[in-house]
Amino acid sequence: MITTRLNPSLFLCGAALLVGCSTSPSSMDASTSMTTKTMSYSPQTDASVLQYVDPFIGTGGHGHTFPGAVVPFGMVQLSPDNVSKGWDWTAGYNYSDDELVGFSHTHLSGTGVGDLLDILVMPFRGDYSARRKAGNGFVISQYSHEKESASPGYYRVELEGEQVAAELTATERVGVHRYSFDETANGNENSNESSDQNNNKNNPAQILIDLGYAQNYDKSVATQLRVLDDHTVVGYRISTGWAKHQPVYFVAEFNQSFSHQLYIDGKPVDGQIIQGENSRISEIVLRFDDANTMPVEAKVGLSYVSIQGAKENLHAEAADLTFDQVKMQAEEKWAKQLNTFRVTDDHHDNKVKFYTALYHSFLAPQIFNDVNGAFYGADGSAHFNATLDKSDEKSHYERYSLFSLWDTFRALHPLLTISDSDKVNDMVKSMLGFYQETGVLPTWDLMSNETDVMIGYHAVPVIVDAYLKGLTDADPELIFAAVKASATQKRFGIDLYDEYGYIPSELEVEAVSKTLEYAFDDWAIAQLAKALGKDDEFAYFQKRAQSYQRLFDDSTGFMRGKTADGEWVKNFSPTHVEHRKTDYTEANAWQYTWYVPHDVEGLINGFGSEAAFVSKLDELFTTSSSMEGDVSPDISGLIGQYAHGNEPCHHVPYLYSFTNEKWKGEARIREIREAMYKTGPEGLSGNDDLGQMSAWYVFSALGFYPVNPASGDYVLGTPLFDKVEIALPDQKTFVITKQGESKQMESKQGENKQGKNKEDNNGENYVKSVQLNQAPLNNPQFSHKQLMNGGTLNFQF
Repeated sequence: MITTRLNPSLFLCGAALLVGCSTSPSSMDASTSMTTKTMSYSPQTDASVLQYVDPFIGTGGHGHTFPGAVVPFGMVQLSPDNVSKGWDWTAGYNYSDDELVGFSHTHLSGTGVGDLLDILVMPFRGDYSARRKAGNGFVISQYSHEKESASPGYYRVELEGEQVAAELTATERVGVHRYSFDETANGNENSNESSDQNNNKNNPAQILIDLGYAQNYDKSVATQLRVLDDHTVVGYRISTGWAKHQPVYFVAEFNQSFSHQLYIDGKPVDGQIIQGENSRISEIVLRFDDANTMPVEAKVGLSYVSIQGAKENLHAEAADLTFDQVKMQAEEKWAKQLNTFRVTDDHHDNKVKFYTALYHSFLAPQIFNDVNGAFYGADGSAHFNATLDKSDEKSHYERYSLFSLWDTFRALHPLLTISDSDKVNDMVKSMLGFYQETGVLPTWDLMSNETDVMIGYHAVPVIVDAYLKGLTDADPELIFAAVKASATQKRFGIDLYDEYGYIPSELEVEAVSKTLEYAFDDWAIAQLAKALGKDDEFAYFQKRAQSYQRLFDDSTGFMRGKTADGEWVKNFSPTHVEHRKTDYTEANAWQYTWYVPHDVEGLINGFGSEAAFVSKLDELFTTSSSMEGDVSPDISGLIGQYAHGNEPCHHVPYLYSFTNEKWKGEARIREIREAMYKTGPEGLSGNDDLGQMSAWYVFSALGFYPVNPASGDYVLGTPLFDKVEIALPDQKTFVITKQGESKQMESKQGENKQGKNKEDNNGENYVKSVQLNQAPLNNPQFSHKQLMNGGTLNFQF
């Protein structure tokens, strides 16, 4: 199955050669050599890297990823949808399914809540009303994974019941479809001409556009469909759900003429335009009489501002391009993006896991403005020029949305400061623009809607990290005003946190988790204040950053809830979970006790000694995984009470690096890499959360991790590959190598045979020394500046 999905010929078909290029396996194999000779990729866009990306990884189990067509950070994610059967269908698709309802243009990757799935398109045959009734409101078609494939920027599936092969590709703002309808509707190759004509007449090639289609939390509240001419349909969909108000506009242009039938709530309506108000469902069925002689191609431009914006997006990005040319451009964009990291290693599956993790790391945040700069703002208004200061040309920026910050501040955003430093400034300005429109920075921004679904004000460390790394030219006074505004709100327990020095458990839910995460964010604000010479603010936020100390119970070795009277909360159990109702957010005391990334030394001192700290860390990984209470499905990927499937634990294995038993951390990192990341559809141990789970793997395969993601430092772990070259700005390169390691070591880690000391665990397989630019690196960390200057990092085993 994976071999089929990763067939290099799927993404090596060049546009210049695809006239008449079939997508059947035999014809693709035959065309591979010719295509390879014709395409002229530079080393930066070497397409061979694409063979190591499997978009199906994470589409099964709890991964919540989607397999469809998208370009890096693209507004359009054109992907197949199943009928939802529960939480594991939040991305619209789960690999366990075999029934398709169509292809929608917007999808969330790896989230725990479902939304989007806008503008559903479905090719089909037969009577629409009968099909809709039989499918309980859907046109349902069965499919087989044996006839389904995906690669970066491309997706294909055969719907045998419809006698159609569906192919998808995309630009940043345009989804491009190609539907090859079989000339014999019933699949009878021996039927005579008269019989063929009757079959085609009774089962014509049709395409449904459904604006009422919704799953998960989403619901359409207003829709419009309008037929401009016999090649063009336009409209809009306004929905509510996780994003409370989400407008999306579209223009769909077809390469063939069509006849049409409009529907409201499944009932036919005459005319050229329909308006669906009060959640009534607008649909249109297009009939293509020439589809049996040539494929139907559709280009669907999106905008969050207007139909005119969607039209301009379509014409700017795809109007003069064929499907194959768009596909080739998408592949080139992915090749360029992924070739930032060049791996030299003979372990195929590890490269698949690594490059697929990179792929998932570059799906969000996503571009949110039209080609003319217009965007839908967090104030609910259309903005026609993205600028923070109309008098300052430097403040113009490209708008981004989809900031899952409780997840992505930990590793994804630090990764982007390495791989996409040129985009970081616009991402920072997008968050500052959100602040200007609402008065606070985003917490979880979904299409310019604040969902407030998670805790913390984690736009702060992302912005501060970018500023201290010199990656934004935004006004520092505006930055400080924004981060301070978010840290001084009078909601989410922030006022209690300021009053008591911690959040009392009886006065606010998730009190321990909020106190710990607010303390880290405040540390980031203190560093910004220090850099700006704001001494009073530095002292104030530095003091708040130590609030974690008030909740550490040295008698138990856990972070515990306290009442307003300063008493420990009674009936404490470190394994108890009560989803969103106790002191911890999607976790328990075992998992949150370690969340002091800005003061690891202080946390170690809280345990009384390094030995006690290490002993407690050991116990985290070796104690029973049993939990009591309302255990959230997010708490997955368990090793003892360590939960890799959820973000609060991600930095924990690297805490060993601050002790004299670093090898224990290396052992756990290897075990997690091997056990929690696989090459199949169920290859992720939890929600990918817009790339955070994947970003952990990327860093941990490189051999280091941003334990404190606002410090500008990377903490050493253990590298996976023989050699990785990171391409940096100004033609610099940072090269990571390793020598002396047993080739069998990585595979043995999954056995988890951890002894009492290094010698019991084949000590020769652990890092003995590290050199940065040939000089010994005796500190367990090195800086972002050192990395971006280029050079070498060598691990000796």
